[in-house]
This record gives sequence, structure tokens and C-alpha cells, in this order.
Amino acid sequence: MPPARGSPPCRPGGAMAEPVADYLEPGEALRGLYRPSFRVYLRRELFVVTATALAFAPVVFFIGDPRGWIVLPLVVLVDLFVFDNLGDWRRNRSLMWLVTDKRLVQVDRRDPLDTRALPIAEIARLRGLLWWRLFVVGEGREIIDIAYVPGLRDLRAELARAREAVA
Repeated sequence: MPPARGSPPCRPGGAMAEPVADYLEPGEALRGLYRPSFRVYLRRELFVVTATALAFAPVVFFIGDPRGWIVLPLVVLVDLFVFDNLGDWRRNRSLMWLVTDKRLVQVDRRDPLDTRALPIAEIARLRGLLWWRLFVVGEGREIIDIAYVPGLRDLRAELARAREAVA
């Protein structure tokens, strides 16, 4: 049977695919391991490019020149490189987020010493940005930004349940 969505992936021997035990405190139980998905990033890009194309379509029709459609590929390039959405993917692809019974931990797999943790009890707000981004805001206004994770709605619900259980 395949693992539940958002559950930690396992190797055939039952060992975790990522060495997450190093990031857990004694007595802490792992509830979920989340990584960014390129598929979610592509869905987001498709949405943004489509919305931008729909916004520019009336301008192209108003011009009335068939060469006006050349603008749309330029819009895609501007979106990817000028607004740095590709850079956003590059910054987030090496991150992983661990949800435990006590904390939310963000780990940069390129620099494993660069971890950020937010106790579940200190989560003040969960703010979502459509289906690709979740901002977890702590009581001290610290923010953990979770991006491009499949099943983000499930993760948000899991964090809300954990926060309710601790409160």
C-alpha cells in the first residue's frame, strides 16, 4: 500500500529516505516530511502565465496586428527571469520541512546546519497563498515559508490540528 500523502517516504527496508533523526529532539515524534515538488511549481507557473496572457489578450486584440501575439512569449520570459520566479524555485528546492508533535522544522539540505524551528504551540497564524505557498507565522512574528509542497491543504490542516492539540 502506498504511503499517505505527505507521509515520510521510506526505503524498502523501512528506513527514511532523508536522515531526519539528526533534526529531532529526544522524545520527539515525526508526523510528516515535506519537500517541494517541481510539478507544483510548474502548475503555479502555468497559472501565472495563463492569467498574464488573459490580461494582455485584450491589448493584442485592440492592436489588431497578428504580430501582437509575439508579446506573449516575452511575457513568459519576463515572468521567469525579471520577476525571478525561477530563482524562487531554486531557493526552495533544497528545503524540506519536518512536522513533529512539538515543532515545525525547516532544513536546508545544501546547508544542514541552517535549520529553523518553530514550536507548534507558538504558531499564531497559518496564511496560504493559493495552492503553492503557506506562511506559518509565530507569536514572535517569525515566519516559516513553505513553498511548492504537494498536499499543502493537508499540511495546513495537520498544523492546525497539532496547534489545537497543544493549546
